[in-house]
Amino acid sequence: MPDPVHLDAPSLQKFLDGTEPDRHGTVVSFRPVSGGYSRLTAITTVTWGDGTDEAMVLRADPPPGSGIFHSDRDAEWHFLRAMHGRAPVRTARPRYYDATGEYFGAKCIAVEFFAGRPLPELAKSGASGAVDRAREIFVDTAAKIHSTPIDVLPPDMARPPDWSTYIDELVEFLRTIDDSVSDSNPALHYAAAQLKEHRPPPVPLTLVHGDFQPANLLVADWADWADWADWADWADWIDGSGGDPLVIDWEFARIGDPREDLGYYSQLKLPPNLYETDPDGFLARYREHTGLTEEQINRDTIEYFYLLGMARLLGQLIHAADDLYRGNPRGVMATYLFNAISDAMHRFFDIARRLAS
Repeated sequence: MPDPVHLDAPSLQKFLDGTEPDRHGTVVSFRPVSGGYSRLTAITTVTWGDGTDEAMVLRADPPPGSGIFHSDRDAEWHFLRAMHGRAPVRTARPRYYDATGEYFGAKCIAVEFFAGRPLPELAKSGASGAVDRAREIFVDTAAKIHSTPIDVLPPDMARPPDWSTYIDELVEFLRTIDDSVSDSNPALHYAAAQLKEHRPPPVPLTLVHGDFQPANLLVADWADWADWADWADWADWIDGSGGDPLVIDWEFARIGDPREDLGYYSQLKLPPNLYETDPDGFLARYREHTGLTEEQINRDTIEYFYLLGMARLLGQLIHAADDLYRGNPRGVMATYLFNAISDAMHRFFDIARRLAS
């Protein structure tokens, strides 16, 4: 039996005592928080021996067999260390890493805490123009992610040889998702055939976030957003003391087609969807910032890359559901699987039919 995972204050205290004995740190607060569907997450404050306080966010792997999505903490840690302070986009400062699970019972990353709120709170704040401003922030951040120099990224991050090979391999992955599960899914095979037949114009491969959605952008805190009457004043504040949004949850980061990020987000149902509220404005602003053409970035290519942008996560959903079918529990989020797969298959088939026509 594997050791239990214990993301708690006593384990963090032991970690600090073992890794920073000369700083005499004391854990003064520790609060577990919801951290998505894949990682255990907590916010903590440590008081060091010199009297300074430091707030951090901890992310640890869940117990084996209990999660839906799987990713590599070693890769995430190397990525965060490579990106911080060297990329166009703002990322959390990496602080500590329990690489073996010695202290927490699982690999655990600690990053500097950022005092901010998720971008959807801005969009839903009630301030005049809030949705439009949130869309601008979201699109501008996407463009910055996709402009990250490849040589900034960790040397062991997979680098596809060229765009055509990358797309072919991703389409083939989608086609074979159900090869090792209990039931076949004809919609996957039909969608893969249409993707292979109707490839869009190529674009340069870039850094891809892999779970790019407004909830993964944190905007610095300020006074009540609903009180802001002039967004020009707000923009001046952001450019001054506020700074750029912080982008979090990089566990699915990779080098790929940047349209995967846009397609993945385009049909997420969490309101307000910043793409659906103004698709043409969304895409025009992205083209303006990236220099890509309307032939490369349009509503049809975004639908195409919804299918490919979802491929890896859909594969993990299908395999997790198959585990349930075989009698292997996958935790409290297991009931989410069947609804998510059903919804994705409906959309896949609908988009594939439009591609075919």
